[in-house]
Amino acid sequence: MKIVTIFSYEIILFREKSVKGNDSMAKKNSDIPSPKTAKQYKKTVLSGTRHYEKGEFAEALRHFSKALDFKDYSPDILVLMARCLFNLGMQNKAINLMEHALDQSAGNPAICEALGTACLSFDFNELAIKFFTIYCQLNPNESIGYNNLATALRENGQIDESIQLLQDVIPIYPENAYLWNSVGAGVSFRDGYPAAQSFYEEAYRLDPAIPIIASNLCLTYANLGLYDKAYEFALKTVELSPNSPSSHRALCHSSFRIGNFDDAFDALEWHNHPSEPGSVFMPYNIEKWQGQDLKGKTILIGAEQGIGDEILFSSLYPDLIREAGHVIIGCDARLVPLLQKSFTQATILPYVHGQHDAGYKVRLYEGIEAEEIDYMCLYTELMRYRWRSLDDIPDMSEGFLVPAEDKISYWKEKLDALPHKINIGICWRSGLKQAKRSMFYADLLEWVPVLKCENVNFINVQYGETDNEIRELMDTHGIVLHDFEELDLKDDFEAKAALMKNLDLVIGPPTTPVIEAAAVGTRSWWINYNIKPWWNFGIDHGTPLFKKNIISIKPPTLNWTDYLTIFAEEEFRPWVAKKLI
Repeated sequence: MKIVTIFSYEIILFREKSVKGNDSMAKKNSDIPSPKTAKQYKKTVLSGTRHYEKGEFAEALRHFSKALDFKDYSPDILVLMARCLFNLGMQNKAINLMEHALDQSAGNPAICEALGTACLSFDFNELAIKFFTIYCQLNPNESIGYNNLATALRENGQIDESIQLLQDVIPIYPENAYLWNSVGAGVSFRDGYPAAQSFYEEAYRLDPAIPIIASNLCLTYANLGLYDKAYEFALKTVELSPNSPSSHRALCHSSFRIGNFDDAFDALEWHNHPSEPGSVFMPYNIEKWQGQDLKGKTILIGAEQGIGDEILFSSLYPDLIREAGHVIIGCDARLVPLLQKSFTQATILPYVHGQHDAGYKVRLYEGIEAEEIDYMCLYTELMRYRWRSLDDIPDMSEGFLVPAEDKISYWKEKLDALPHKINIGICWRSGLKQAKRSMFYADLLEWVPVLKCENVNFINVQYGETDNEIRELMDTHGIVLHDFEELDLKDDFEAKAALMKNLDLVIGPPTTPVIEAAAVGTRSWWINYNIKPWWNFGIDHGTPLFKKNIISIKPPTLNWTDYLTIFAEEEFRPWVAKKLI
């Protein structure tokens, strides 16, 4: 079976929402000659690889598809093609390509290893398990296969199986640093970072030149509250892997946590790097803002990352609006009504997703006249240049987002009808459910010591499917968590902001609901897993951005049930008692 016959036509005309359109790209593909000789084939592959390394995934894919005209099966090219498809938002086609490659490569261990590694990088974990299982069967004496299989099992949520496999294999390869690192990763997921520390340190002792091991130690020390040591290993990670955006991201966060603004500033130069799948760009011919004077100037601020980050970084906009001639704010469409009410002197535009002809993910803003805009930047770049020290960060505790008064009044009436005087909103997890993220959040039932507090109306502000959890809470503990069915907690941000404006407190992990509560001026209480948020900017308690609010950190030696029991007794109930006076 020729893979090129399955995929070539889809690859040539692969984009439906390109900035320049399919006709242009089809024409470009026809301009690339099919190689007729091995030398021409090598040249075509090299050109595609260069485009790939620059993040120009569409152009790279065109070259690789042409290379297959000469040599219809090459695992290295298929891996790169799958990476291009994945980065271009075509995940299903990437999976299909890998599955066909599996059919072709079942007897070749080197190809299975390469394709399995690619699947891991795409989070195609079940497919990665298949590739690595075959590899181990074909090459039972190679430790790399067991390490990769254990990694795939862990990323697929099969943590016990991953650890057991490594426990069986490490006695055979006791000097293999990668195996010790992998068991550390599995143990950290299952048992926490204190239990994983010794495994990571043994891996580092065996081979201190492996970047991922230094990176894992950076994360481990941060989760143990050893922030200076975490910073030391962040520097080490950058030294070992200077061209990796993730290395610089670790240094940025570690630097902010100890108040080192200069190193964080330098590390942020790598933010939104083209090689990162989540990076987004604004495809406009507008000068990039890098701290220039904005008096009388118009600046476009582009949105990036998730909606919680959009809300957090909106704290930059009030000062910016006062200083610039005009500010155009790009945002998630769900935030438009709330931001329009909050920043009446700015223009608020929703973004739409697009794809640049070079393969970059872009966010487009309807009605933009590039020639009328002096500068543009993403909001993280805005923070990078404006917050260079603690003194630069304003206290936004009184809020900066302003929901409509009629909506505030509506929710006040709703809350007044509840039985108690104090109204506290609660959320308990992220909307992104992954095995490797579950340890960061307590289940709703683990919050029972807090929710048993008397004379309080607890209000659900957790978005997503929560009906079963709320019902279980009532059935097992008789605790009522008020849930307003008419409120769309996922998409109606202005109504949710109006509800929160009436609450006495919102409590939960550092996810969107608590950030939104802080942004409207409601007292907020973050409950963090082990580690300070990077936006504490080096202070011991809380954050300079919201000085009246509270950050409590679960110590790594306690599980969620034990910690929340202590927290309820020593911190939360005394706060409620003072509020009732």
